[in-house]
Amino acid sequence: MIKSDSIDEYSSEIYEDAFVNIKEACLRLQERTNCPNLVVIKMLHEVVDFYIKQEVEN
Repeated sequence: MIKSDSIDEYSSEIYEDAFVNIKEACLRLQERTNCPNLVVIKMLHEVVDFYIKQEVEN
C-alpha cells in the first residue's frame, strides 16, 4: 500500500495548496474592495457551480 499512501499524500498536498491559494486570493479581494464575507461566499458558490456544470457536460 505504499503507492496508495503516496498518492493520498500527494492529493492532500494539492488540496492544501489549492485551499491556501484560494483563501489568499479571497483575502486580497476583500482588502482591495472591502467586500463582506457574504460576497466572497457567493462568488465561491458560483465557482463551484461552474465546475459542477463542466463535470456534467463532460
